[in-house]
Amino acid sequence: MKPCGSHGTGSSPRRFLRNPRRSSMDSDSLRAPRAVPLQSRTRSNAAAEVPAVEAGRTCGGSGARAADTRKLARNYLALVAGELLAKLVNFVAFAWLGRTLGAERYGSLEFTLAVMVFFTLPVDMGLGVFGAREIARNPQAGPRLLAGVTALRGLLALVSLACLALLTAALPVPAEVKELLLLYGCSLLGIPLLLQWYFQGHDEMHWVALASLVRYGVFAGLVLAVLAPEMPLRQVGLIECGAVSAAALFCLAVAVWRFRAWPSRPAGGWRGAAAYLREAMPIGLTELVWALLWYVATVLSGLMVNDASLGWFGASHRILMALHTFVWLYFFNLLPSIARTIHSPRAELERLLAASLRLTAWAGMLAALLGTVLSGEALRLAYGAAFVGGGTVLATLVWVIPVALASGHYRYALIAYGRQSLLLRATGCAALVVVAGCLVLVPRIGTQGAAWSLLIGCLVELGLTQAYVGREIAQVRLLGPLGRPAAAAAGGLILQLGLRSWNPFLAAAAIGLVFVGLMAVWERRQFGRLVRALWPAHDRSGEEDRAETREGI
Repeated sequence: MKPCGSHGTGSSPRRFLRNPRRSSMDSDSLRAPRAVPLQSRTRSNAAAEVPAVEAGRTCGGSGARAADTRKLARNYLALVAGELLAKLVNFVAFAWLGRTLGAERYGSLEFTLAVMVFFTLPVDMGLGVFGAREIARNPQAGPRLLAGVTALRGLLALVSLACLALLTAALPVPAEVKELLLLYGCSLLGIPLLLQWYFQGHDEMHWVALASLVRYGVFAGLVLAVLAPEMPLRQVGLIECGAVSAAALFCLAVAVWRFRAWPSRPAGGWRGAAAYLREAMPIGLTELVWALLWYVATVLSGLMVNDASLGWFGASHRILMALHTFVWLYFFNLLPSIARTIHSPRAELERLLAASLRLTAWAGMLAALLGTVLSGEALRLAYGAAFVGGGTVLATLVWVIPVALASGHYRYALIAYGRQSLLLRATGCAALVVVAGCLVLVPRIGTQGAAWSLLIGCLVELGLTQAYVGREIAQVRLLGPLGRPAAAAAGGLILQLGLRSWNPFLAAAAIGLVFVGLMAVWERRQFGRLVRALWPAHDRSGEEDRAETREGI
Protein backbone atom coordinates (compact mmCIF):
# COMPACT_ATOMS: atom_id res chain seq x y z
CA MET A 1 0.00 0.00 0.00
CA LYS A 2 1.40 3.34 -1.02
CA PRO A 3 2.00 5.91 1.66
CA CYS A 4 -0.10 9.03 1.70
CA GLY A 5 1.14 11.47 -0.92
CA SER A 6 2.52 8.87 -3.32
CA HIS A 7 -0.58 8.43 -5.44
CA GLY A 8 -0.54 9.04 -9.16
CA THR A 9 0.33 12.67 -9.46
CA GLY A 10 2.34 12.74 -6.27
CA SER A 11 0.05 15.42 -4.88
CA SER A 12 -1.69 15.98 -1.61
CA PRO A 13 -5.03 17.51 -0.70
CA ARG A 14 -3.19 20.75 -0.13
CA ARG A 15 -2.06 20.72 -3.74
CA PHE A 16 -5.60 21.22 -4.87
CA LEU A 17 -6.53 23.70 -2.19
CA ARG A 18 -3.58 25.98 -2.67
CA ASN A 19 -3.48 25.89 -6.47
CA PRO A 20 -3.04 29.56 -7.28
CA ARG A 21 -5.23 29.26 -10.30
CA ARG A 22 -8.05 28.60 -7.93
CA SER A 23 -7.09 30.99 -5.16
CA SER A 24 -6.03 34.09 -6.99
CA MET A 25 -7.77 37.30 -6.09
CA ASP A 26 -6.96 39.94 -8.53
CA SER A 27 -10.75 40.38 -9.70
CA ASP A 28 -13.05 42.11 -10.94
CA SER A 29 -12.76 45.22 -9.91
CA LEU A 30 -10.05 46.15 -12.28
CA ARG A 31 -8.68 48.90 -10.20
CA ALA A 32 -11.68 49.57 -9.69
CA PRO A 33 -9.34 48.98 -12.45
CA ARG A 34 -7.98 46.02 -10.72
CA ALA A 35 -10.01 43.11 -11.69
CA VAL A 36 -8.36 40.26 -13.27
CA PRO A 37 -11.17 37.77 -13.77
CA LEU A 38 -11.35 34.60 -11.81
CA GLN A 39 -12.07 32.53 -14.87
CA SER A 40 -8.67 33.45 -16.28
CA ARG A 41 -6.97 32.76 -12.97
CA THR A 42 -8.44 29.26 -12.72
CA ARG A 43 -7.56 27.92 -16.12
CA SER A 44 -5.97 24.63 -15.11
CA ASN A 45 -7.84 21.41 -15.60
CA ALA A 46 -9.24 20.51 -12.22
CA ALA A 47 -9.56 16.90 -13.29
CA ALA A 48 -5.82 16.49 -12.88
CA GLU A 49 -6.02 17.61 -9.26
CA VAL A 50 -9.04 15.74 -7.99
CA PRO A 51 -7.37 12.32 -7.71
CA ALA A 52 -4.98 13.87 -5.22
CA VAL A 53 -7.91 15.02 -3.15
CA GLU A 54 -9.51 11.59 -3.28
CA ALA A 55 -6.18 9.98 -2.40
CA GLY A 56 -5.81 12.23 0.60
CA ARG A 57 -9.18 11.13 1.90
CA THR A 58 -8.14 7.50 1.98
CA CYS A 59 -4.83 8.09 3.74
CA GLY A 60 -4.24 8.42 7.39
CA GLY A 61 -2.99 12.00 7.33
CA SER A 62 -6.07 13.51 8.92
CA GLY A 63 -3.90 15.80 11.03
CA ALA A 64 -2.10 17.14 7.97
CA ARG A 65 -5.39 17.62 6.17
CA ALA A 66 -6.79 19.52 9.13
CA ALA A 67 -3.71 21.74 9.25
CA ASP A 68 -3.98 22.41 5.52
CA THR A 69 -7.66 23.23 5.89
CA ARG A 70 -6.93 25.66 8.71
CA LYS A 71 -4.20 27.33 6.66
CA LEU A 72 -6.50 27.55 3.66
CA ALA A 73 -9.17 29.17 5.83
CA ARG A 74 -6.69 31.67 7.27
CA ASN A 75 -5.35 32.55 3.83
CA TYR A 76 -8.84 32.89 2.41
CA LEU A 77 -10.04 35.13 5.23
CA ALA A 78 -6.92 37.31 5.08
CA LEU A 79 -7.19 37.67 1.33
CA VAL A 80 -10.91 38.38 1.29
CA ALA A 81 -10.77 40.81 4.21
CA GLY A 82 -7.81 42.68 2.77
CA GLU A 83 -9.20 42.88 -0.74
CA LEU A 84 -12.66 43.96 0.40
CA LEU A 85 -11.15 46.67 2.59
CA ALA A 86 -8.91 47.81 -0.27
CA LYS A 87 -11.87 47.96 -2.65
CA LEU A 88 -13.92 49.88 -0.09
CA VAL A 89 -11.13 52.42 0.37
CA ASN A 90 -10.76 52.72 -3.40
CA PHE A 91 -14.50 53.19 -3.87
CA VAL A 92 -14.57 55.95 -1.25
CA ALA A 93 -11.71 57.70 -3.04
CA PHE A 94 -13.50 57.63 -6.38
CA ALA A 95 -16.78 58.70 -4.84
CA TRP A 96 -14.94 61.70 -3.43
CA LEU A 97 -13.40 62.35 -6.84
CA GLY A 98 -16.88 62.32 -8.38
CA ARG A 99 -18.25 64.75 -5.81
CA THR A 100 -15.31 67.10 -6.28
CA LEU A 101 -14.74 66.99 -10.03
CA GLY A 102 -18.38 66.94 -11.13
CA ALA A 103 -20.07 64.49 -13.48
CA GLU A 104 -18.49 65.63 -16.75
CA ARG A 105 -14.84 65.68 -15.60
CA TYR A 106 -15.36 62.51 -13.60
CA GLY A 107 -16.58 60.86 -16.79
CA SER A 108 -13.24 61.73 -18.41
CA LEU A 109 -11.47 60.05 -15.49
CA GLU A 110 -13.54 56.87 -15.82
CA PHE A 111 -12.91 56.83 -19.57
CA THR A 112 -9.18 57.01 -18.87
CA LEU A 113 -9.36 54.15 -16.37
CA ALA A 114 -11.31 51.98 -18.81
CA VAL A 115 -8.73 52.58 -21.53
CA MET A 116 -5.93 51.76 -19.09
CA VAL A 117 -7.44 48.33 -18.42
CA PHE A 118 -6.42 47.29 -21.94
CA PHE A 119 -2.84 48.42 -21.36
CA THR A 120 -2.48 47.20 -17.78
CA LEU A 121 -3.47 43.58 -18.43
CA PRO A 122 -0.88 43.09 -21.22
CA VAL A 123 1.85 44.06 -18.76
CA ASP A 124 1.01 40.91 -16.83
CA MET A 125 -0.20 38.74 -19.75
CA GLY A 126 -0.96 35.90 -17.35
CA LEU A 127 2.61 35.79 -16.01
CA GLY A 128 1.49 36.39 -12.43
CA VAL A 129 -0.81 33.37 -12.47
CA PHE A 130 1.84 31.26 -14.18
CA GLY A 131 4.53 32.30 -11.71
CA ALA A 132 2.35 31.67 -8.66
CA ARG A 133 1.44 28.21 -9.95
CA GLU A 134 5.04 27.24 -10.64
CA ILE A 135 6.27 28.43 -7.24
CA ALA A 136 3.47 26.50 -5.53
CA ARG A 137 4.65 23.37 -7.35
CA ASN A 138 8.36 23.98 -6.74
CA PRO A 139 9.26 26.67 -4.17
CA GLN A 140 12.97 26.28 -4.99
CA ALA A 141 12.23 27.79 -8.41
CA GLY A 142 11.09 31.03 -6.75
CA PRO A 143 14.23 33.16 -7.31
CA ARG A 144 14.50 32.06 -10.95
CA LEU A 145 10.83 32.81 -11.59
CA LEU A 146 11.03 36.13 -9.76
CA ALA A 147 13.84 37.26 -12.04
CA GLY A 148 12.31 35.98 -15.27
CA VAL A 149 8.73 37.08 -14.69
CA THR A 150 9.74 40.53 -13.43
CA ALA A 151 12.03 41.10 -16.41
CA LEU A 152 9.33 40.03 -18.86
CA ARG A 153 6.73 42.23 -17.22
CA GLY A 154 9.16 45.14 -17.35
CA LEU A 155 9.64 44.66 -21.08
CA LEU A 156 5.89 44.34 -21.62
CA ALA A 157 5.36 47.54 -19.60
CA LEU A 158 7.66 49.46 -21.97
CA VAL A 159 5.85 48.06 -25.01
CA SER A 160 2.45 48.81 -23.49
CA LEU A 161 3.47 52.38 -22.63
CA ALA A 162 4.72 52.95 -26.18
CA CYS A 163 1.43 51.65 -27.63
CA LEU A 164 -0.54 53.84 -25.24
CA ALA A 165 1.44 56.91 -26.32
CA LEU A 166 0.66 56.20 -29.98
CA LEU A 167 -3.03 55.66 -29.25
CA THR A 168 -3.23 58.80 -27.12
CA ALA A 169 -1.87 60.90 -29.96
CA ALA A 170 -4.59 59.56 -32.27
CA LEU A 171 -7.58 59.69 -29.91
CA PRO A 172 -10.12 62.49 -30.54
CA VAL A 173 -10.26 63.56 -26.89
CA PRO A 174 -9.43 66.83 -25.09
CA ALA A 175 -5.80 67.63 -24.27
CA GLU A 176 -6.50 67.26 -20.54
CA VAL A 177 -7.62 63.66 -21.07
CA LYS A 178 -4.55 62.90 -23.21
CA GLU A 179 -2.33 64.25 -20.46
CA LEU A 180 -4.11 62.09 -17.90
CA LEU A 181 -3.74 59.00 -20.09
CA LEU A 182 0.00 59.50 -20.41
CA LEU A 183 0.46 60.00 -16.67
CA TYR A 184 -1.53 56.86 -15.93
CA GLY A 185 0.65 55.18 -18.53
CA CYS A 186 3.73 56.08 -16.49
CA SER A 187 2.29 54.01 -13.63
CA LEU A 188 2.66 50.94 -15.88
CA LEU A 189 6.39 51.05 -15.22
CA GLY A 190 5.79 50.21 -11.55
CA ILE A 191 3.48 47.26 -12.17
CA PRO A 192 6.28 44.71 -12.81
CA LEU A 193 7.41 45.27 -9.21
CA LEU A 194 3.98 44.47 -7.76
CA LEU A 195 4.94 41.02 -6.52
CA GLN A 196 1.65 39.72 -5.10
CA TRP A 197 1.92 36.69 -7.38
CA TYR A 198 5.23 35.77 -5.72
CA PHE A 199 3.70 35.98 -2.25
CA GLN A 200 0.70 33.96 -3.41
CA GLY A 201 2.88 31.20 -4.76
CA HIS A 202 4.45 30.88 -1.30
CA ASP A 203 1.01 30.76 0.35
CA GLU A 204 1.59 34.12 2.08
CA MET A 205 -1.81 35.62 1.30
CA HIS A 206 -1.63 38.28 4.00
CA TRP A 207 1.16 40.00 2.06
CA VAL A 208 -1.04 39.94 -1.04
CA ALA A 209 -3.80 41.69 0.87
CA LEU A 210 -1.44 44.18 2.51
CA ALA A 211 0.06 45.17 -0.84
CA SER A 212 -3.42 46.02 -2.12
CA LEU A 213 -4.15 48.01 1.03
CA VAL A 214 -0.92 49.98 0.63
CA ARG A 215 -1.70 50.84 -2.97
CA TYR A 216 -5.29 51.91 -2.52
CA GLY A 217 -4.71 53.39 0.91
CA VAL A 218 -2.00 55.71 -0.45
CA PHE A 219 -4.21 56.61 -3.41
CA ALA A 220 -7.20 57.41 -1.20
CA GLY A 221 -5.08 59.32 1.31
CA LEU A 222 -3.55 61.53 -1.36
CA VAL A 223 -6.92 62.12 -3.01
CA LEU A 224 -8.49 63.23 0.25
CA ALA A 225 -5.45 65.37 1.09
CA VAL A 226 -4.90 67.31 -2.13
CA LEU A 227 -8.11 67.15 -4.17
CA ALA A 228 -9.79 70.45 -5.02
CA PRO A 229 -12.66 71.26 -7.43
CA GLU A 230 -10.49 73.11 -9.95
CA MET A 231 -7.55 70.74 -9.69
CA PRO A 232 -6.25 69.59 -13.11
CA LEU A 233 -7.00 65.98 -13.93
CA ARG A 234 -3.28 65.31 -14.31
CA GLN A 235 -3.04 65.47 -10.51
CA VAL A 236 -5.03 62.23 -10.32
CA GLY A 237 -2.52 60.62 -12.66
CA LEU A 238 0.35 61.76 -10.46
CA ILE A 239 -1.44 60.35 -7.41
CA GLU A 240 -1.82 57.00 -9.18
CA CYS A 241 1.90 56.97 -9.97
CA GLY A 242 2.64 57.65 -6.31
CA ALA A 243 0.31 54.87 -5.15
CA VAL A 244 1.81 52.29 -7.52
CA SER A 245 5.31 53.33 -6.47
CA ALA A 246 4.44 52.93 -2.79
CA ALA A 247 3.01 49.45 -3.40
CA ALA A 248 6.05 48.45 -5.48
CA LEU A 249 8.44 49.57 -2.72
CA PHE A 250 6.37 47.65 -0.18
CA CYS A 251 6.53 44.48 -2.30
CA LEU A 252 10.28 44.80 -2.76
CA ALA A 253 10.76 45.31 0.97
CA VAL A 254 8.71 42.19 1.75
CA ALA A 255 10.59 40.17 -0.89
CA VAL A 256 13.93 41.11 0.65
CA TRP A 257 12.93 40.91 4.32
CA ARG A 258 10.64 37.87 4.27
CA PHE A 259 11.90 35.82 1.32
CA ARG A 260 15.51 37.03 0.95
CA ALA A 261 14.80 37.49 -2.76
CA TRP A 262 15.46 40.23 -5.29
CA PRO A 263 14.33 40.45 -8.95
CA SER A 264 17.75 40.17 -10.57
CA ARG A 265 18.63 39.43 -14.19
CA PRO A 266 17.00 36.24 -15.60
CA ALA A 267 19.32 33.29 -15.03
CA GLY A 268 18.50 31.60 -18.34
CA GLY A 269 18.59 34.77 -20.40
CA TRP A 270 15.70 36.12 -22.44
CA ARG A 271 15.20 32.83 -24.26
CA GLY A 272 14.31 31.07 -21.02
CA ALA A 273 12.08 33.95 -19.95
CA ALA A 274 10.26 33.82 -23.29
CA ALA A 275 9.24 30.24 -22.50
CA TYR A 276 7.35 31.61 -19.50
CA LEU A 277 5.48 34.00 -21.76
CA ARG A 278 4.44 31.23 -24.14
CA GLU A 279 2.88 29.29 -21.29
CA ALA A 280 1.23 32.31 -19.71
CA MET A 281 -0.16 33.93 -22.85
CA PRO A 282 -3.42 31.91 -23.06
CA ILE A 283 -4.27 33.13 -19.55
CA GLY A 284 -3.47 36.72 -20.52
CA LEU A 285 -5.59 36.55 -23.67
CA THR A 286 -8.54 35.28 -21.65
CA GLU A 287 -8.12 38.21 -19.26
CA LEU A 288 -8.14 40.65 -22.18
CA VAL A 289 -11.32 39.15 -23.63
CA TRP A 290 -12.95 39.37 -20.19
CA ALA A 291 -11.92 43.04 -19.96
CA LEU A 292 -13.34 43.67 -23.41
CA LEU A 293 -16.73 42.38 -22.26
CA TRP A 294 -16.84 44.49 -19.10
CA TYR A 295 -15.02 47.71 -20.05
CA VAL A 296 -15.43 48.34 -23.76
CA ALA A 297 -18.81 50.00 -23.15
CA THR A 298 -17.12 52.71 -21.07
CA VAL A 299 -14.43 53.26 -23.71
CA LEU A 300 -16.90 53.52 -26.59
CA SER A 301 -19.18 55.79 -24.57
CA GLY A 302 -16.23 58.08 -23.86
CA LEU A 303 -15.50 58.35 -27.58
CA MET A 304 -19.11 59.15 -28.49
CA VAL A 305 -20.39 61.13 -25.48
CA ASN A 306 -18.86 64.32 -24.09
CA ASP A 307 -21.32 65.45 -21.44
CA ALA A 308 -22.24 64.64 -17.83
CA SER A 309 -23.92 61.38 -18.83
CA LEU A 310 -20.47 59.81 -19.28
CA GLY A 311 -19.82 60.50 -15.60
CA TRP A 312 -23.20 59.01 -14.72
CA PHE A 313 -22.34 55.84 -16.62
CA GLY A 314 -18.86 55.65 -15.10
CA ALA A 315 -20.22 56.00 -11.56
CA SER A 316 -22.95 53.42 -12.21
CA HIS A 317 -20.44 51.02 -13.72
CA ARG A 318 -18.16 51.40 -10.70
CA ILE A 319 -21.05 50.51 -8.38
CA LEU A 320 -21.78 47.49 -10.58
CA MET A 321 -18.18 46.29 -10.35
CA ALA A 322 -18.21 46.76 -6.58
CA LEU A 323 -21.30 44.54 -6.37
CA HIS A 324 -19.71 42.06 -8.75
CA THR A 325 -16.98 41.47 -6.16
CA PHE A 326 -19.53 39.48 -4.15
CA VAL A 327 -20.39 37.43 -7.24
CA TRP A 328 -16.71 36.60 -7.63
CA LEU A 329 -16.35 35.69 -3.96
CA TYR A 330 -19.27 33.28 -4.18
CA PHE A 331 -17.80 31.35 -7.10
CA PHE A 332 -14.31 31.52 -5.62
CA ASN A 333 -15.79 29.44 -2.81
CA LEU A 334 -17.96 27.20 -5.00
CA LEU A 335 -15.30 26.17 -7.53
CA PRO A 336 -13.69 23.43 -5.38
CA SER A 337 -17.12 21.87 -4.82
CA ILE A 338 -17.73 21.83 -8.57
CA ALA A 339 -14.31 20.32 -9.22
CA ARG A 340 -14.93 17.52 -6.72
CA THR A 341 -17.80 16.23 -8.87
CA ILE A 342 -15.52 15.37 -11.81
CA HIS A 343 -15.21 11.68 -10.89
CA SER A 344 -18.78 11.37 -9.62
CA PRO A 345 -21.98 10.73 -11.55
CA ARG A 346 -23.11 13.81 -13.46
CA ALA A 347 -26.26 13.84 -11.34
CA GLU A 348 -24.18 15.17 -8.46
CA LEU A 349 -23.04 18.17 -10.51
CA GLU A 350 -26.58 18.76 -11.70
CA ARG A 351 -27.87 18.64 -8.13
CA LEU A 352 -25.18 21.01 -6.88
CA LEU A 353 -25.64 23.60 -9.62
CA ALA A 354 -29.43 23.45 -9.54
CA ALA A 355 -29.42 24.08 -5.80
CA SER A 356 -26.92 26.90 -6.15
CA LEU A 357 -28.78 28.45 -9.08
CA ARG A 358 -31.99 28.64 -7.09
CA LEU A 359 -30.30 30.06 -4.00
CA THR A 360 -28.34 32.72 -5.89
CA ALA A 361 -31.31 33.60 -8.09
CA TRP A 362 -33.23 34.76 -5.04
CA ALA A 363 -30.27 36.79 -3.77
CA GLY A 364 -29.42 38.27 -7.17
CA MET A 365 -32.99 39.19 -8.06
CA LEU A 366 -33.46 40.87 -4.69
CA ALA A 367 -30.26 42.89 -5.14
CA ALA A 368 -31.30 43.95 -8.65
CA LEU A 369 -34.82 44.81 -7.54
CA LEU A 370 -33.67 46.98 -4.64
CA GLY A 371 -30.96 48.51 -6.83
CA THR A 372 -33.61 49.51 -9.36
CA VAL A 373 -35.77 51.18 -6.74
CA LEU A 374 -32.85 52.95 -5.05
CA SER A 375 -30.65 53.65 -8.09
CA GLY A 376 -30.99 57.42 -7.98
CA GLU A 377 -30.56 57.56 -4.21
CA ALA A 378 -27.49 55.32 -4.35
CA LEU A 379 -25.80 57.65 -6.82
CA ARG A 380 -26.78 60.72 -4.82
CA LEU A 381 -25.45 59.29 -1.56
CA ALA A 382 -22.19 58.08 -3.09
CA TYR A 383 -21.38 60.76 -5.66
CA GLY A 384 -23.64 63.72 -4.96
CA ALA A 385 -26.73 65.33 -6.45
CA ALA A 386 -25.00 65.93 -9.80
CA PHE A 387 -25.14 62.17 -10.51
CA VAL A 388 -28.83 61.53 -9.78
CA GLY A 389 -29.56 61.75 -13.51
CA GLY A 390 -27.75 58.45 -13.95
CA GLY A 391 -30.39 56.55 -11.99
CA THR A 392 -31.86 54.94 -15.11
CA VAL A 393 -28.39 53.77 -16.18
CA LEU A 394 -27.71 52.15 -12.81
CA ALA A 395 -31.22 50.67 -12.77
CA THR A 396 -30.30 48.87 -16.00
CA LEU A 397 -26.77 47.85 -15.06
CA VAL A 398 -27.79 46.36 -11.73
CA TRP A 399 -29.61 43.55 -13.56
CA VAL A 400 -26.23 42.33 -14.74
CA ILE A 401 -25.75 40.95 -11.21
CA PRO A 402 -28.40 38.17 -11.35
CA VAL A 403 -27.31 37.38 -14.91
CA ALA A 404 -23.67 37.07 -13.79
CA LEU A 405 -24.71 34.90 -10.85
CA ALA A 406 -26.57 32.57 -13.20
CA SER A 407 -23.85 32.42 -15.85
CA GLY A 408 -21.18 31.89 -13.21
CA HIS A 409 -22.43 28.36 -12.61
CA TYR A 410 -21.84 27.43 -16.24
CA ARG A 411 -18.61 29.43 -16.57
CA TYR A 412 -17.03 27.77 -13.58
CA ALA A 413 -18.28 24.34 -14.62
CA LEU A 414 -16.42 24.83 -17.90
CA ILE A 415 -13.30 25.84 -15.96
CA ALA A 416 -13.50 22.93 -13.52
CA TYR A 417 -14.01 20.41 -16.31
CA GLY A 418 -11.17 21.73 -18.47
CA ARG A 419 -13.28 23.40 -21.18
CA GLN A 420 -11.63 26.83 -20.97
CA SER A 421 -11.54 27.25 -24.74
CA LEU A 422 -15.33 27.15 -24.84
CA LEU A 423 -15.50 29.76 -22.09
CA LEU A 424 -13.12 31.97 -24.06
CA ARG A 425 -15.31 31.58 -27.14
CA ALA A 426 -18.48 32.45 -25.24
CA THR A 427 -16.94 35.51 -23.59
CA GLY A 428 -15.50 36.68 -26.90
CA CYS A 429 -18.89 36.42 -28.62
CA ALA A 430 -20.52 38.31 -25.75
CA ALA A 431 -17.88 41.05 -25.98
CA LEU A 432 -18.54 41.45 -29.70
CA VAL A 433 -22.24 41.82 -28.93
CA VAL A 434 -21.42 44.61 -26.47
CA VAL A 435 -19.29 46.39 -29.08
CA ALA A 436 -22.00 46.12 -31.74
CA GLY A 437 -24.68 47.22 -29.29
CA CYS A 438 -22.72 50.30 -28.25
CA LEU A 439 -22.02 51.30 -31.85
CA VAL A 440 -25.73 51.10 -32.64
CA LEU A 441 -27.36 52.33 -29.42
CA VAL A 442 -25.03 54.94 -27.90
CA PRO A 443 -25.41 57.43 -30.80
CA ARG A 444 -29.19 57.08 -30.44
CA ILE A 445 -29.90 56.90 -26.70
CA GLY A 446 -26.56 57.83 -25.15
CA THR A 447 -25.04 55.95 -22.25
CA GLN A 448 -28.32 54.18 -21.58
CA GLY A 449 -27.51 52.31 -24.79
CA ALA A 450 -24.14 51.31 -23.35
CA ALA A 451 -25.88 49.94 -20.26
CA TRP A 452 -28.29 47.91 -22.35
CA SER A 453 -25.43 46.64 -24.51
CA LEU A 454 -23.54 45.32 -21.48
CA LEU A 455 -26.65 43.64 -20.10
CA ILE A 456 -27.43 42.01 -23.46
CA GLY A 457 -23.82 40.87 -23.80
CA CYS A 458 -23.95 39.17 -20.40
CA LEU A 459 -27.21 37.47 -21.38
CA VAL A 460 -25.51 36.16 -24.52
CA GLU A 461 -22.65 34.80 -22.41
CA LEU A 462 -25.20 33.09 -20.15
CA GLY A 463 -26.93 31.44 -23.10
CA LEU A 464 -23.71 30.27 -24.73
CA THR A 465 -22.13 28.89 -21.58
CA GLN A 466 -25.32 27.03 -20.69
CA ALA A 467 -25.37 25.50 -24.16
CA TYR A 468 -21.71 24.48 -23.92
CA VAL A 469 -22.16 22.89 -20.51
CA GLY A 470 -25.21 20.99 -21.76
CA ARG A 471 -23.31 19.73 -24.78
CA GLU A 472 -20.01 18.86 -23.10
CA ILE A 473 -20.67 18.15 -19.42
CA ALA A 474 -24.20 17.81 -18.04
CA GLN A 475 -27.75 19.03 -18.48
CA VAL A 476 -28.11 21.80 -15.90
CA ARG A 477 -31.50 23.44 -16.21
CA LEU A 478 -31.76 27.22 -16.02
CA LEU A 479 -35.42 28.16 -16.30
CA GLY A 480 -36.60 25.86 -13.52
CA PRO A 481 -34.45 27.30 -10.71
CA LEU A 482 -34.95 30.87 -11.95
CA GLY A 483 -38.72 30.71 -12.45
CA ARG A 484 -39.99 31.65 -8.99
CA PRO A 485 -37.33 34.29 -8.23
CA ALA A 486 -37.98 35.91 -11.60
CA ALA A 487 -41.73 35.92 -10.96
CA ALA A 488 -41.19 37.53 -7.55
CA ALA A 489 -38.91 40.15 -9.12
CA ALA A 490 -41.49 40.90 -11.81
CA GLY A 491 -44.09 41.36 -9.09
CA GLY A 492 -41.75 43.75 -7.30
CA LEU A 493 -41.27 45.83 -10.45
CA ILE A 494 -45.02 46.06 -10.95
CA LEU A 495 -45.45 47.09 -7.32
CA GLN A 496 -42.81 49.79 -7.81
CA LEU A 497 -45.01 51.46 -10.42
CA GLY A 498 -47.70 51.95 -7.80
CA LEU A 499 -45.26 53.26 -5.19
CA ARG A 500 -43.55 55.97 -7.22
CA SER A 501 -44.96 58.68 -4.98
CA TRP A 502 -43.45 57.05 -1.89
CA ASN A 503 -40.12 57.85 -0.34
CA PRO A 504 -37.62 55.61 -2.23
CA PHE A 505 -36.36 53.96 0.95
CA LEU A 506 -39.88 53.19 2.18
CA ALA A 507 -40.80 51.84 -1.24
CA ALA A 508 -37.68 49.66 -1.27
CA ALA A 509 -38.51 48.33 2.20
CA ALA A 510 -42.07 47.46 1.17
CA ILE A 511 -40.99 45.81 -2.07
CA GLY A 512 -38.22 43.91 -0.29
CA LEU A 513 -40.65 42.59 2.32
CA VAL A 514 -43.03 41.38 -0.39
CA PHE A 515 -40.17 39.68 -2.23
CA VAL A 516 -38.84 37.98 0.91
CA GLY A 517 -42.39 36.93 1.84
CA LEU A 518 -42.87 35.25 -1.53
CA MET A 519 -39.52 33.52 -1.12
CA ALA A 520 -40.51 32.26 2.34
CA VAL A 521 -43.81 30.89 1.03
CA TRP A 522 -42.51 29.32 -2.16
CA GLU A 523 -39.31 27.90 -0.69
CA ARG A 524 -40.42 27.00 2.83
CA ARG A 525 -39.63 23.31 2.30
CA GLN A 526 -36.71 23.71 -0.03
CA PHE A 527 -34.56 26.45 1.42
CA GLY A 528 -32.86 24.47 4.16
CA ARG A 529 -32.24 21.63 1.75
CA LEU A 530 -30.79 24.06 -0.78
CA VAL A 531 -28.27 25.31 1.74
CA ARG A 532 -27.32 21.77 2.75
CA ALA A 533 -26.90 20.84 -0.89
CA LEU A 534 -24.09 23.37 -1.17
CA TRP A 535 -22.00 21.68 1.54
CA PRO A 536 -18.78 20.16 0.20
CA ALA A 537 -19.43 16.63 -0.97
CA HIS A 538 -16.85 15.08 1.39
CA ASP A 539 -18.68 16.52 4.40
CA ARG A 540 -21.93 14.77 3.55
CA SER A 541 -22.79 11.12 3.34
CA GLY A 542 -23.47 9.46 0.03
CA GLU A 543 -26.95 8.56 1.24
CA GLU A 544 -27.75 12.25 1.79
CA ASP A 545 -26.57 13.06 -1.74
CA ARG A 546 -28.63 10.27 -3.27
CA ALA A 547 -31.71 11.24 -1.29
CA GLU A 548 -31.53 14.85 -2.40
CA THR A 549 -30.82 13.84 -5.98
CA ARG A 550 -33.97 11.70 -5.94
CA GLU A 551 -35.96 14.67 -4.72
CA GLY A 552 -34.83 16.62 -7.77
CA ILE A 553 -33.19 19.61 -6.20
